[in-house]
Amino acid sequence: MVSTIVPGLARFVSDGARGGLRYGLATNPSAILADGRAAWRAFEGSGLGPAALFGPEHGFLGMAQDCVEVGDSSFRGIPVHSLYGERLKPEPRQLAGLDAVVFDIQDVGCRYYTFIYTLAGLVEACAEARVPVIVLDRPNPIGGAVVEGSPIAAEASSFVGGFGLCPRHGLTAGEFALYLRGEFFPDAELEVVAMEGWRRDMYWPETGLPWHPPSPNLPSPSCALAYPGTCLFEGTGLSEGRGTARPFEVFGAPWVDGDRLRDELASLALPGVAFSSFPFRPTSSKHAGLDCGGVLVHVVDPAAFRSLDTGVAAVRAARRLWPSDFSWKADWEGGAPFFDKLAGGPGLRLMIDGGAPLAECLAFASEGREAFESRLVPYRIYG
Repeated sequence: MVSTIVPGLARFVSDGARGGLRYGLATNPSAILADGRAAWRAFEGSGLGPAALFGPEHGFLGMAQDCVEVGDSSFRGIPVHSLYGERLKPEPRQLAGLDAVVFDIQDVGCRYYTFIYTLAGLVEACAEARVPVIVLDRPNPIGGAVVEGSPIAAEASSFVGGFGLCPRHGLTAGEFALYLRGEFFPDAELEVVAMEGWRRDMYWPETGLPWHPPSPNLPSPSCALAYPGTCLFEGTGLSEGRGTARPFEVFGAPWVDGDRLRDELASLALPGVAFSSFPFRPTSSKHAGLDCGGVLVHVVDPAAFRSLDTGVAAVRAARRLWPSDFSWKADWEGGAPFFDKLAGGPGLRLMIDGGAPLAECLAFASEGREAFESRLVPYRIYG
C-alpha cells in the first residue's frame, strides 16, 4: 500500500505564521516537496528567505564526492556556509542576525552517514549562540521499526559514528534531534515539525514521495537499505560499488570469484536477501577501470532483511575465501584501520581475522542493542 506522506517542509512553508523572521537553512537537493521543488525554492516561494544557507558533506548542491572538503560560496546572492570543510559546525558570526536555523536534509537511517553529525553540530552551535533550531522531518527511508548493531562507545566517536548510536538507528532526523537535546545538549532550543502519515514500519516505496539521491552514491532507496551493512566494505580492499550504477548493492574486487562468493553467501540462508554473481568495472574509486568479480545484493523481503548481519557475513566470507588478497583499508587520518571506525572498535575485525564463527560475530556486533532501543523510547514521535 502506497501512502502520500506530508513532510515537515510542506507543513512549515504553508504555515502563514512563519513569516517575518530571518531563517538560515541547512539543506541539500534531497530536501524536496512531493512535486519535486527543492527546499530553498519552497522557502523563497513562501516569502521565508532564506537569509543564509548551510551545506553538509557533498555540498549544498550535492555534487561533491565523499570525503571531499567543500568551501564556502554563494547561491543566488545568498551566502552558503560549508559544514564539511574547514569547519563541521557553524561559527558564531554565521549565526549572527538569524532568528532560527532550519534543518531539512534527507537522512538514510545509518550511523555512518554524516548528515546527522552536521545536525548535531548545528544543534550544539545554535545552543551556544542561543539561536533556535527547527528540524523539518522526513521519513527514515529504511524504516524505523528495526534497529541493528551495537551502540558506539564515546571513546570510538568520529564523524562517521557517535552519540551512542547503533549502525541502523531507526530514527528520523527529527527524532534524532530530540535525542540530541535530551541526552547531550539540554540547553538547545529545538522544534521538530513532524510529518503527517508516516509509520515506523514504512519503507521508502510506501511513502509515495519522490526519491532524490541524498548523496552521489546512494542513487536509489534499495542502495540505502543495504548501506548499513555493505558500507563496511569501505573499510576493506574490496570495492563497495562506487563507480557503478549500484553502489552499496554490489561489492567485489579483481581477485574475487563472483560465483564462489555468491554460493558461499547463499549457503548462509540469511533472511530477506538473495545474491547473484555480478562482474563489474568501476569507473571511479577502488579498482577503477579494472574488471572485478563480485556479488549483487537483492533485498527480497525488506521487513526480514538485516543489512548489518548481511554486511558482516559478506566481509567475513571474503576474508575467509581469499585470505592472501583480502586487506583492511587504512584510515586516512592514520591509526587503526578505517573498518574500526565504522564498526565502533577493533573487536569485530579481530574476530573476523581470527576465524570466529559467523554466529559469534553477529552476536558481538549486536551487543547492547536492546538497551539502546529502550533509551530511544522517549524520543520517538511516530507509532
